[in-house]
Amino acid sequence: MIVCSCNVLSDAQVKSALGGGATRPRMSSIYTSLGCTAKCGRCTHTIKSILDDVRQCAAIDRRAVAA
Repeated sequence: MIVCSCNVLSDAQVKSALGGGATRPRMSSIYTSLGCTAKCGRCTHTIKSILDDVRQCAAIDRRAVAA
């Protein structure tokens, strides 16, 4: 699914930009790793939701491993 129409970024690209990166990535680092910059800003809410989902899944994985 396209989440940024200005840069034509998909949710899969955003998720891949998060893989193996900082535990608390900044929006700017996501754009930078994908070789672009934020333009109109309408995608920031969706990208933040993706970030939150990835963080939540990582927390669940860490708890499962610790158990």
